Amino acid sequence: MAPNRINARWLRLILAPLTLAALATLAGCGGGSGAPNNPFAPPPPVPGPLSILPSTATAYSNTPEILTITGGIPPYFVVSSNTAILPVGASVSNGPIVLLPANVLADTVVLITAQDSAGARTTATITVKPSPIFNTLTITPASAACGANTICSGQTATAAVTVTGAGGVGIPNRQVRFDVVSGAFAIQSNDPANPLVATLTVVSDQFGVARVIIQANANAPTQPALLRATELTTGNQQTAQFTIVQTINGQAVLSVVPDSATITGPDSATCSSNFRIDYYIYGGTPPYTVVSTFPTAVTLVNATVLAPGLPFSAITNGTCVNPLVFSIRDSIGLQTTASLLNLPGTTAPPAPPPPAPANVRISPSSYVASGGAAHVCPGPFTFVVQDGTPPYNVVVSPPVGQPAVTAVPNVVPTSPGTFTVSNVNSPTPPPASGSFTYNIIVGDSSSPQTTDSATIRCTTP
Repeated sequence: MAPNRINARWLRLILAPLTLAALATLAGCGGGSGAPNNPFAPPPPVPGPLSILPSTATAYSNTPEILTITGGIPPYFVVSSNTAILPVGASVSNGPIVLLPANVLADTVVLITAQDSAGARTTATITVKPSPIFNTLTITPASAACGANTICSGQTATAAVTVTGAGGVGIPNRQVRFDVVSGAFAIQSNDPANPLVATLTVVSDQFGVARVIIQANANAPTQPALLRATELTTGNQQTAQFTIVQTINGQAVLSVVPDSATITGPDSATCSSNFRIDYYIYGGTPPYTVVSTFPTAVTLVNATVLAPGLPFSAITNGTCVNPLVFSIRDSIGLQTTASLLNLPGTTAPPAPPPPAPANVRISPSSYVASGGAAHVCPGPFTFVVQDGTPPYNVVVSPPVGQPAVTAVPNVVPTSPGTFTVSNVNSPTPPPASGSFTYNIIVGDSSSPQTTDSATIRCTTP
């Protein structure tokens, strides 16, 4: 019996490692909890239903509109039922769709269709409306004492703009925001805690008119001012410029806007020329007379101004002044001044263009030699070539019947440079005229090329 017990013990020792190896093999083949086909792992998310948000929307001509695709399997293919009215910014999208409606005269319905990568489709209905148009933003002062398009300091004015649709019909109940852009003024509000504000949103009335009351700061010096109105549905804007005129004890102070102007020339060696600056005169008692300290430095236009709010003008002529002063006097002797600085610029002046090179020249222009009984003018004949653009190419043209003669060198590299021509032979038979001529032509490397010529004339007995 002892041998049987020993054999059983050894059998258990052998089977234990085999069992562990089998379990390891099963884990590597997908039986473990970390395997890709683990039945306990959460499944991939199921995409939601394909949709376009918002599914119905209103868009205005020339005003961008953004839709968003959700759900489905991206990327998405997007089309418009009317690309002339509502083109799609991109035919393939991963979510956002940018639309820019064209001009329409009446409400137009357009369908936007999106298809995902699995073939599912969805649509959105977009109603394109004519974009509201802003009429000019007008400023109407409570008092005309300071002139047209002005507000006396400390006083008020009405700012109004009209929101209109197709055919010029006013659109009521549109939100319009008024903003102070620049200048010493504010917008009146109905809030007792904040009676003067820099921004105020109002609603257009039954005629499409949106209006606010603006108030200039008390004792504000004469200055330009800007007010902006924005139609919040579309973002359309209008900006009005007006002038705040300083008043003291109800009387407009004689003043000019701008009271100074600085103009710079195109480079550090030049001052401005043919630039016009308009100076507007306010207050005092018109008419006004204008004179300058350097009459020849500018051309003065409207040296006599007949009414407040009108300008005189100065046109520069290239003369540098720092400063030129304009003296403005009204009809009862009140005076004020304005200045003009016409200064050189800060950039270096452009370099002058290089002078055009002179045409190539050969000297001497001709040689005359005797060929003697052998009918040969041996030379050598030396020529100097210069100007133009080196290097120079030399060509010697012999008379008819005579082989070409090579100039040495046939390419002259520098200016001035030389080349020689030797062994100038007569044609065979010798010419009856008793002379024969070799022509030398030199061309330079410029574009367009320039050339010059010379001759060697040999006489024979």
